[in-house]
Amino acid sequence: MKEKIFKNFTLKLLSAIIAIVLWTVIVNIYDPSTSYTFSNVTVTLLNTETLTSKNYSYEVVEGSKISVSVSGPKSKITDISASDIVATADLSAVTAYSDYVDIDVSVVKDGKVVEGVEATPKTTAVKLNIENRTNKTIELESQLEGELTSGYALSNVSFSPTSINVIGASSVVESVAHAVVPIDVSNASHTVTGSAAVRLYDSDYNLIEDDTIELSETNINYTAAIGKTKKIPVIVQTSGTPARGYVLSNVSLNVKEVTIVGDEDDINGIVNITIPPETINIEGFSNDKEYKFNLANYLSGNVSIISEGTLVVSVDIEPEDSKTITMDKQAIVIKNQNNNTKVSFGDSRYFDIIIKGATDVINTVSASNIAMSVDLTSFGEGTHEVPVNITLPSGCSLNQEYTVEIVISNVIQETQSASN
Repeated sequence: MKEKIFKNFTLKLLSAIIAIVLWTVIVNIYDPSTSYTFSNVTVTLLNTETLTSKNYSYEVVEGSKISVSVSGPKSKITDISASDIVATADLSAVTAYSDYVDIDVSVVKDGKVVEGVEATPKTTAVKLNIENRTNKTIELESQLEGELTSGYALSNVSFSPTSINVIGASSVVESVAHAVVPIDVSNASHTVTGSAAVRLYDSDYNLIEDDTIELSETNINYTAAIGKTKKIPVIVQTSGTPARGYVLSNVSLNVKEVTIVGDEDDINGIVNITIPPETINIEGFSNDKEYKFNLANYLSGNVSIISEGTLVVSVDIEPEDSKTITMDKQAIVIKNQNNNTKVSFGDSRYFDIIIKGATDVINTVSASNIAMSVDLTSFGEGTHEVPVNITLPSGCSLNQEYTVEIVISNVIQETQSASN
């Protein structure tokens, strides 16, 4: 037997080698081995709840889409498409301290793994960014879209709910500063209701778009009240007097006019906003003082302000100065003179008055911007000391009351005496 096996052994070995080579050549000719690379294969993450249940949030940094090389007999490779490539990454063993998860790939057709082919991922692992999950409550804001009817404005907006919870990775949630609800008010002149999706913005109102963020409410119901607008003046009054030797030199306002909005019937009856004098009492003041008022407090609940609503009143107190001004009696306006009488001044033509006020104010005052008048209603013929009504520019006052001597005579009697 042994002799039969080793008889012509070299020839038999050579025959076997030739047979193997011939078989390989035949196989390669009729079903050659080949490979093909599939791109943009999506990696499916498995067992993601193992992170979210531990209050972790994750983000795929690298490896969400990969390229996979598949090699094997040409007869099998030809029938494979990108949709047959299954790539997965199992997160069940991941912790907050691991960055990478291995990627497993296989070829599956009709629910069965294709045998005889080899799938190799060009990217072997998914890189994750894992953070603690947190939540943040943010009050809702409105953003008008479109133009209202001319002469109308938004007076009030209400939301249901009034705030939302933002849930996600700490770094993302902390960047959210505004939750805005867009409201379409195109050509509106009455109350608008509707529902809109919430938009998230950072502190600079840059839009935040992140699929990992969860919201307690994604759509918000809103009611936008639209009203008629009107501009009205702001009036400020003061009470009291400054300390002795000081004067009120100026009262300045940062807002002299505001725009209000409300029902037409409500705003028609409002002509101004007046700050009562008792709220600005300067009694005994010797220094400047500033007051702040919320003008909305001086309106009814159905009317609101849509312009600057904070009034700042600056009260300037200065040391008192005085100035003597010579007045011409011929500039006095005579009021209620009897047509049958003649009026003349019994003493000299000129008289002096002393005005008081802040230095800067009284330095600008002269006789030309002071008005004078006398009322003769209660005076008959004869010589009288008549009070002079003196009107000074704002910021000035008189140190005393002034009178002038006036002679009233009967014109008819004078004419008859001259004839006789």
